[in-house]
Amino acid sequence: MDSIAWTETVAALRSEDIETCVAAATSLHENATAENIPALLELLKTGDFFAREAAAWPLAQLAGVSHLSELLSAYQKGFDEGHDNDGFTAALIEIPALFPSEARKELTRLISVSDDAIREHCVWLLEFCEPA
Repeated sequence: MDSIAWTETVAALRSEDIETCVAAATSLHENATAENIPALLELLKTGDFFAREAAAWPLAQLAGVSHLSELLSAYQKGFDEGHDNDGFTAALIEIPALFPSEARKELTRLISVSDDAIREHCVWLLEFCEPA
């Protein structure tokens, strides 16, 4: 996604019109590329729940396990804010589906170095990994 399309899409994510927001999230999911990974990671850090969830889908598919820690931290932030994280949950489940052996290895590593909340998410996500 080029810089103009990126800027327009991110602005649309913050629209007050729900249909505009959903269309922007869909566009982000369908059009983001590996070049957008740094910007997607920045969206994970925002205070905007919808933008974080929208960034999770392309990150899961483009980056796989390489940014799993950041994804899980943003996921927990949603819970801390009182969100159900349904869309984010679905995005996270994509990681073991697309990157089964890498996901198991990284989740196992994160269990040993993460705080309790992230560790619980890792244990849960391991349920979607292929057996070792």
